[in-house]
Amino acid sequence: MEGRNTGLRSIFIIFWVIGSIFWVLIGALDGDFMRSVITIAIGWVILFLYFWLKDEYMRKKWGDQEEE
Repeated sequence: MEGRNTGLRSIFIIFWVIGSIFWVLIGALDGDFMRSVITIAIGWVILFLYFWLKDEYMRKKWGDQEEE
């Protein structure tokens, strides 16, 4: 399973990091820094939960097909 969509995932994470930095900066300029950090933290949790679930699904899907 290694090597599947790793380039796309890397690009997505790079843009997510850049977006997170801008979101925190906007929160700091707006004066509501903690709310901005909490929003980013929730977004990162959702992102990694999605990647984990997708990896588990793909591992199960491709693992089942290799056994046949």
